[in-house]
Amino acid sequence: METIRQAIIASTIQAIGSERSIYGIFHLLKGKKSAQTIQDGAFFDVLTYFGLFPTLTREKIESDISSLIYNGYVVKVESDRVCLTEAGHKKIHKFQTEHPYINDLQGWDYHRFSEQVWLRLSLYVQVITNVTIGHHRFFPVTHQIEVQDWVKSHLPKEQREREELARQLHIDLERFLEDCSEVQALVMVLQLSGRQKVGMTKQQIADQLKLSIEKINIIHLSTLHRLISKVERDEHFVHLPLFIQGLKSSFVLTESARETYDLLEEGKTIEEISHIRKLKRNTIEDHIVEIAIQNPSFSIRPYVPMEVEESIVKVSRNLQTTRLRDLKESIPFEVDYFVIRLALVRKKVKHGS
Repeated sequence: METIRQAIIASTIQAIGSERSIYGIFHLLKGKKSAQTIQDGAFFDVLTYFGLFPTLTREKIESDISSLIYNGYVVKVESDRVCLTEAGHKKIHKFQTEHPYINDLQGWDYHRFSEQVWLRLSLYVQVITNVTIGHHRFFPVTHQIEVQDWVKSHLPKEQREREELARQLHIDLERFLEDCSEVQALVMVLQLSGRQKVGMTKQQIADQLKLSIEKINIIHLSTLHRLISKVERDEHFVHLPLFIQGLKSSFVLTESARETYDLLEEGKTIEEISHIRKLKRNTIEDHIVEIAIQNPSFSIRPYVPMEVEESIVKVSRNLQTTRLRDLKESIPFEVDYFVIRLALVRKKVKHGS
């Protein structure tokens, strides 16, 4: 595989197979916040790749697919559906072994705020390392007023407190970076500015390490996602938790789904919400599927009885598919697509399989 983007596309194909079109993969990697994209990402455990390539175009993914087919890693099944070959499976296994940082990606969970975490952290490191030695004139690594104001509001006033904070933050970062892969630690450190040190741009790092800018971007994102995940799970960090405060909500919903969720919490039915919001019933159902994916405590029982859920999951397992039409035709009783989708996503949320 010629690029890291092609490798991630192939990894997504490995998970999805020919169950969805290449344009479903395109929407996932580009970060389209639609009910279908979120649902597919949950079905096939590929939400980790959500939004990794925001500038991806249809032309680029079609070209990447053509390259994967030409090299024998992928075969076309239908006009817009493909699946991995045996050579493709072997290549993906080799890629994932050689690039372990891929496992740190949490696209859907962290894509909204990971760069904000980075701007807070990189500016804070620059400021604290300079002001503790009396340097107050330097070009900030970001001109975003919101980030600058955040750093100012979290900077101790007393010199002794600043020095202690700088020491503790250094310990936190050292501990985190020691647990990263070598290339993750290197890419992060090279970007940081400090005492008489100007951080490098991603392009400069790419040139120095002889890697593509796309690969540097993915390494950067994987490191940030690893940082956020570690901070969330490890209470031993002293100051790193500061940089994610107020950025992560309990569960993530698209804006429209959040409005539907609020009305559901008030006890409104699908029909009532459809009338209140002047939206089609199908749209409200899409929102409920999204809510079931993102909020494990959300009960689907008002829509899917336990015995119906178990039957749908059993048929899906036996047929080894999540194709809704195939399932609807095989389930031995009348059931609509909304119920099938809810049963499938709840199985994912519960078991991750």
